[in-house]
Amino acid sequence: MAKKGLNIFLGLDASRFEKGIGKVNRKLTRVGKKMQSMGRSLSASVTAPIVAMGAIAGKTFMDFESEMLKVKAMSGATGETFKALEDNAKALGSTTMFTASQVAGLQLELSKLGLTPEQINASTGSILALAQATDSDLAQSAEVAAKTMQAFGLEASQMGMITDVMADSFSSSALDMNKFETAMSSVAPVAKGAGASLQQTTAILGVLVNNGVEASTAGTALRNIFLDLEKEGMTVSEAMDKIQNSTSPLAESMEMFGKRGATVATILANNGDAVKDLTADFIDSKGEAQDMADIMGSGLGGSLKDLQSQFEGLLIQLGEVLVPIFEKLMGFASKLIGH
Repeated sequence: MAKKGLNIFLGLDASRFEKGIGKVNRKLTRVGKKMQSMGRSLSASVTAPIVAMGAIAGKTFMDFESEMLKVKAMSGATGETFKALEDNAKALGSTTMFTASQVAGLQLELSKLGLTPEQINASTGSILALAQATDSDLAQSAEVAAKTMQAFGLEASQMGMITDVMADSFSSSALDMNKFETAMSSVAPVAKGAGASLQQTTAILGVLVNNGVEASTAGTALRNIFLDLEKEGMTVSEAMDKIQNSTSPLAESMEMFGKRGATVATILANNGDAVKDLTADFIDSKGEAQDMADIMGSGLGGSLKDLQSQFEGLLIQLGEVLVPIFEKLMGFASKLIGH
């Protein structure tokens, strides 16, 4: 009887055991499926951003490369010369508020203006500082600074001096980028021949604009004064002293420069000290553009622009590393399409 009861008990126990095992298997199966699902989700959540970052990096590098190829075509730079331009664009793009692509665009503008690759590298940093300091358009800053350099017969190594004088004049007179460009386009080509320096010419224009003379009028009138003085063999200072010491300054001005130049000449004769002070100020303007640029970039907005430039630099580096992979993928795709 006891044996039969034991068999019944063992039978019942085995049945319960099998049911228990079945439940465990079903739970393990459900857990396994959840783990697979989690694995797929985790893989997607990690892989997708990496792929997206790679795509963004590739696009950023291709855009930068496209700009640099334009520079190469326009400037004629090859080999180490072109590499120097590319390295300079990357370096300035990572250390200023301007991106490497924007620096490449600036290099292109300077190439169009006839600057050599060496001149471009010597000028770029100073022009970036000028644009940041004066919150001016980068292309316009490049054009005005480069044309001023060429008109006064200056070297690219002196671009820092040019941009310092410009930045200083914008902060200490009524001149700004547009007025400076307008006036200089008329007077700069003859200023050098008349023996006037960039600093003196800028100071004269600053005094005229401060006294309400339109930039275009100031540039044209000063050009004519320089031309007339060249014929007479006189300097600007000598002419202004002669007018100021005359019993009738206006009559003397009209006799020397005619009706059109008389007003401007009289203003200059009456503001001789102001011209001298501004000229001295501009001669002593070293570092002005960079100092102003540092102030302009010291706020949160400047910090964000710096961060954007640095991030683009990082993407360009990553994209450059991924180029071989992209090339293989494109080659594989090309073969598939060909078949």
